[in-house]
Amino acid sequence: MDMDIIVRAARNAWRIGITGFVLPLIVSYASLRPLADKFQEVMKGTFLFYVALSLSFSYFPVIAESLQELNLVNSELGHLAMSSAMLNDVIQWFFIALSVILRQENTGQAVGALVCFLALVFLSVQVIRPAVVMVIKNTPEGKPVREIYIITLLVGVLVMAFLSDIVLGSSMAGPLFLGLAIPDGPPLGAALVEKSEYIISEFFMPLFFMHVGYTVELCSVKDWRSFHRFQFTFNVGCLAKLFGTMLAALCCKIKFRNALLLGLIMNVKGILEIIVFHKWKSMKYIDEQTYTQLVVSTVAITFLVAPLIKLLSNPQSRLGPVVKHRGLRTLNSIPRNSEFRVLCCVHHEEGVNSIVKLLEAASASISSPICSYIIHAVELVGRTSPLLLPFHSHRRQQFRPAISTKSETIFRAFENYTRVSKGHVSVQPYTMIAPYKTMHETLCRLSHDKLIPLIIVPFHQNQQYLISRSVAASIHQFNVNLQMFAPCTVGILVNRSFTLSAITASFSYRVAVIFNGGPDDREALAFASRMSDHEDVSVTVVRIINLWTTKNGYQESEDRKRERKMDDAAVEEFKMKSVENEFVVWKEVEAEDDVEVVNGIRSLQSGFDLVMVGRRRWNSAETVGDDEISDFVENPELGVIGDMLASADFWGGMVSVLVMQSCGGVRAKGSTRSNSMKLYYVMENRKEVDSSFG
Repeated sequence: MDMDIIVRAARNAWRIGITGFVLPLIVSYASLRPLADKFQEVMKGTFLFYVALSLSFSYFPVIAESLQELNLVNSELGHLAMSSAMLNDVIQWFFIALSVILRQENTGQAVGALVCFLALVFLSVQVIRPAVVMVIKNTPEGKPVREIYIITLLVGVLVMAFLSDIVLGSSMAGPLFLGLAIPDGPPLGAALVEKSEYIISEFFMPLFFMHVGYTVELCSVKDWRSFHRFQFTFNVGCLAKLFGTMLAALCCKIKFRNALLLGLIMNVKGILEIIVFHKWKSMKYIDEQTYTQLVVSTVAITFLVAPLIKLLSNPQSRLGPVVKHRGLRTLNSIPRNSEFRVLCCVHHEEGVNSIVKLLEAASASISSPICSYIIHAVELVGRTSPLLLPFHSHRRQQFRPAISTKSETIFRAFENYTRVSKGHVSVQPYTMIAPYKTMHETLCRLSHDKLIPLIIVPFHQNQQYLISRSVAASIHQFNVNLQMFAPCTVGILVNRSFTLSAITASFSYRVAVIFNGGPDDREALAFASRMSDHEDVSVTVVRIINLWTTKNGYQESEDRKRERKMDDAAVEEFKMKSVENEFVVWKEVEAEDDVEVVNGIRSLQSGFDLVMVGRRRWNSAETVGDDEISDFVENPELGVIGDMLASADFWGGMVSVLVMQSCGGVRAKGSTRSNSMKLYYVMENRKEVDSSFG
């Protein structure tokens, strides 16, 4: 549990969390109070209020676990739900302390219980936490925490449970305080999860559920009148929580569908509710019938709510109304003399150098500066809630030294580059902690909010010697998801540069572009056009002329004609812009089939630092306008030509490759197409550039 969620929670989370708790509490208690004489004697007085209180809570661990199972933990809806649930937990802790005081027989005992409660909190915060932080600081970076510390903390769970049982009469509070005192994430939090999660989730929890099922007696339900009245209260409380959460969400200008989903999520019940009911039964606060009714109702409400959430949810959906002009963005759609924004994702320090060289080659200037959003991507391990924080805020958090050190090393390299860069480059550093399977959602939202036209991510095989196969597979899936859902152009960078040299005064960069036609290749050509403005960058464009399209009997579809016109327009624009640039070379390769395309590419001289190509082939001899990939392609996310260029057989595997894909797997139908068509009609009326250009 990340307690900073409360500090970072926006006003919306506070409003929804408090409203979603107070309204069902009032409704539940109001419906229980008139029926108090109909219940068992033990359900009178203060305990009646705590029954209503328990029915109104949304426990953070339960909500977080449910969001992970539903793949919503990294969505905007998931972030808001966890923030609201965390506020519910803070309110719950206040009432736990209050119940300890009210349970005492006189004022002296109440004061003593309060002092003991505060002493337990003081022990956790001022003694245990500093000791644990010291253990983390003394652990070398990249090394695991010593086994003795792990065992000590696991035994400490039993010790804290024993102390809290003596002091507070409850064994749950002590381990909770101990857990909050331990910093989340690696190295210690992740190690504790790794050591204890399997035995807890696969052994202890099934035993507990089996015990609960064994103690539930359906035959104990005999007083059907009390059963119906109490069930009415339970149902009304759930409905009040649903409508209260929805009302608060709608007041925060959240869309109705998302408000409904949020209300359903906050009604999810889990193991903590079952533990509370089991404790009430063991202490004889409730009878067999009430216990059975509470357990069955809890299971039933979760059984109904979870499928509805799965059916209605969309992780990519934004909470509020989407601004219409913020649609799909491409490199071709941004004005030439405007700020060029690019989002670069880095997993390890070794990937920094290739990104730095790419930014330098992108030719920042006064009229078109570069704003680079650098994201250090870290897998979510040993903590519940995902995180995206600017580095200056993250640096002040001393409880995550391992992640902070890696991030600081990466970001310092980019900051050093901005100081020595020839152009006007600014860096906005962020640390992102999220599960790989939903990590793309954070980047998609950030690129949408910041109007970023290009995302660059590293190829999953770039640092095979640094990561395990499972992590490489997770990064691969992350790249695929990003290509599928990104609202802008995505570039996958295959880094084959093994040098660690920084940008110096003698910087030089040789770039080649394979242009086969289509929206992806036009994005590569647009990026190359920007690079050609740099005085130390040479650009070679190789256009594939497909002769099979001129054969007799070949029927060209309307989409194909439209794409060809936009290709011609993009080519003519590039030629006119670079006609006086001696560092730009234009080549054309004629090919009658795919074999000649491959041979033409292989005939190029080596010595390039980077080769850019589009992922999808719109001018293939076998498939026209299709995204099908041949069976022999090892990495489909790179496309046929990109996979060939990235292989060890091509130029000895020593050339870096940037594979571009336009607009998240969807063809751009907005400004990109209209701008290209306008450009095409302008080019038709201009004098054709000499074909011997370059």
